[in-house]
Amino acid sequence: MTLCSVLESTPGRTSMLRPIPHGSATVSSVLLPAGALVAVSVCVAAAGLAQSLSPSELTTSEIQPTFRIQAQRNLVVVRVVVRNSKGSPVPTLRKEDFRLFDDGKPQTIAHFAIEAAAGRSPEAVTPVRREVDVEALPETAPALSTPERYLALYFDDLNSAFDELVRAREAADRYLAGNLHPEDRVGIFTSSGSKELDFTDDRGKLHEVLHKLTPHPRVSPRLECPEISDFQADRIVNLEDPDAIAVAVDEAINRCHMDPRQAEARVRSDARWALGQFEMQARFVLQGLEQVVRRLGTAPGQRNLTLISSGFMPLGLQFLVGEVADRAVRSGVVISSLDPKGLAVLLRTSDASRQYLPVAPHLHTAIRVLDAGRESAASEVLAELAEATGGEFFHNSNDLDAGFRRTAAAPEVYYVLAFSPQNLKFDGRFHKLKVSLTRPAGLRIQARRGYYAPRRPLDAATQEKEEIEQALFSQDELMELPVEVHTQFFKTNDSSAKLSVLTRLDVRQLHFQELEGRNKDNLTFVTALFDRNGNLVAIGQKLIEFRLLDSSLEKLGQSGMTVKTSFDVAPGAYRIRQVVRDSEGAQLSGLNRTVEIPF
Repeated sequence: MTLCSVLESTPGRTSMLRPIPHGSATVSSVLLPAGALVAVSVCVAAAGLAQSLSPSELTTSEIQPTFRIQAQRNLVVVRVVVRNSKGSPVPTLRKEDFRLFDDGKPQTIAHFAIEAAAGRSPEAVTPVRREVDVEALPETAPALSTPERYLALYFDDLNSAFDELVRAREAADRYLAGNLHPEDRVGIFTSSGSKELDFTDDRGKLHEVLHKLTPHPRVSPRLECPEISDFQADRIVNLEDPDAIAVAVDEAINRCHMDPRQAEARVRSDARWALGQFEMQARFVLQGLEQVVRRLGTAPGQRNLTLISSGFMPLGLQFLVGEVADRAVRSGVVISSLDPKGLAVLLRTSDASRQYLPVAPHLHTAIRVLDAGRESAASEVLAELAEATGGEFFHNSNDLDAGFRRTAAAPEVYYVLAFSPQNLKFDGRFHKLKVSLTRPAGLRIQARRGYYAPRRPLDAATQEKEEIEQALFSQDELMELPVEVHTQFFKTNDSSAKLSVLTRLDVRQLHFQELEGRNKDNLTFVTALFDRNGNLVAIGQKLIEFRLLDSSLEKLGQSGMTVKTSFDVAPGAYRIRQVVRDSEGAQLSGLNRTVEIPF
């Protein structure tokens, strides 16, 4: 028995379902580049069941793919880098060598893995696949060399001075010129959202975009009078710091020529305005960073992100910093930070370009304290993101070439620990984490410092969806279900081709639930196509619901089943990712295939 249907659509038009005889299945929509004709068909073949399988035993339904990388809220993941006295990663530790504490309470480590720089466990074994003849279709040779490493360069052009940004972009250009390999893909992103480039291996485009980067600050306090930094504004508004107020009042009177009777009120008003502006700018930076982490989370390979920033204050947005770090850890993204200021002197009392210094001598000390506090607090965000995700924080050095070499590479080896918090309350509260070793012996640990509790529980359907998403955007081969994937293509003309993906499943290893004389299980099939740069260009999703009689289950076990998904695509190189998951046994398989359709 074969159940088939085809969905044809052109972007911008309503999809029309055209059933094929002998079937009633539907298929989900797909995403293709603008202007491309989409035609996807899904067929479920089960030989020998044409006479005995009734519609009540097998149904199929359309699912609109809406994959986004989401955080799995009931499991806390901690990436840990352990280094020896020479700074080299230590790869030989075991689960029992670690201790994990949540707010001082010991936790049971439910998951433990050792990950190498390529994103795979050193102990990983390539699964053995059985050869199956699927309708005698020729298999395309997997000759395509797929991308293995994705590097996102995120320039904080909202908080970087022109000279700092120029030095950083030139150092980045030199790094890419000498270190970009054929299997690498690089993307350039900015906190302002301008001058961006999605992942590519085109060296010319990368060079062109890098040299167009310029600062785009949303607020410039040095153009205001009095000059109030984000740190000083926070101290005035939220802490009523008398020294921070006194420095601003002194400048308001002696430089801005304000009426002394009105100066303090004006300072407080300006500080509130500046604080709002700085908070908005910090939000732009963090939200932009989260979007880049999301984008990297869909990349099928090693995922590295270098944040190039002079630093900024989170200003009440610390929870966003935690969410970015949490998403990065769960998505396998390593964030490193690079401060392009180098060894610059940042105290106002040592800067000849500053227009004003306090008249009162005792305020010179107050200014130094404010400026030093500001730089420490602004750098703390950069350090925290690197510490939490296993990356490097490069600062206090003018050698930006060395900085990019260090921050653009992932740790050679790191450990992934996960635990389910005991008696977790869904209140959004911050939890302090601590990771230690049973035998430290001079070893240094780098790990996230905490996490924010979710505000609502995670339901089973959402968790199932996230498992499929994680498998879809991974390159790891998963074989919990006995699945075989074959491909076939033929060109319809010089500019288009028909690509078929056939997925065969041995249903005898499924965990059916017996319910009212039926054997129940649901299968989700997701087929995705990625281009040569790892961009998702097409996706189809199918849900098959089994309610089989015993006799039908026996026959299906003998014949097996094959799901066929077809795409109308343009010639080119593609990586195919097939994910299959069953609901009852929560088993999942994810396989890769490559195909190159000649022009």
